[in-house]
Amino acid sequence: MNLLRGKRILVTKSAEDCGTVFNNLINQGVELIHFPTIKIIPTYNKLDLSDLIVNAHNFDFVVFTSANAVNVFSELVTEYKPDLSRTKVAVVGKATAEACRSHGIYVHLIPEEFSSRGLINKFSEMEISNKKILIPGSSIARDELLTGLTELGNDVVKLPIYDVSTISIDEIRNEFNYINDRKPDIYIFTSPSSFNGFIKIVNEHNLNNYLSNKLIC
Repeated sequence: MNLLRGKRILVTKSAEDCGTVFNNLINQGVELIHFPTIKIIPTYNKLDLSDLIVNAHNFDFVVFTSANAVNVFSELVTEYKPDLSRTKVAVVGKATAEACRSHGIYVHLIPEEFSSRGLINKFSEMEISNKKILIPGSSIARDELLTGLTELGNDVVKLPIYDVSTISIDEIRNEFNYINDRKPDIYIFTSPSSFNGFIKIVNEHNLNNYLSNKLIC
């Protein structure tokens, strides 16, 4: 028996950003509701990137923690053309790896456990140390990965290339009305920021405790 058939599942990403990640659910008869709650604002043009551009070839690894990081960093590379031809790529999980592939980026390392801790453990198991590592990402990204890889003896550079802000309700008015009338059965939050954005949106529209007794992934 397919227990998912006919279920409404909300995911806090647009259809474009999801790619084929949730195709398996759709094939099982799930109604997938795309409800993006945050928007990405590239900020790398405000940074002094001269050192990165000149010395990019010195980085042994670029580590991506999200598809957003991949997308924005790809824009940066297209614009500034740093030489990363000898740099390997590590990602935290399957969705990030798929984003890399969509940009023609080969992924050299992905952990069995899809998380920052999983990637730290993978580096530890492979005894990767004394490497220069670049982590491009959000300005509000946590330092778990930076700290963990540094403790393994690596030289880690964190590069804040984008900001995250809550999406305007006017941009998702139809989606908002839909989930207000037809409550989803399951909620998939793709990041802490997307969860916080969702809470902000529903609370601003007097839907306090909207997620009470809901199944959250």
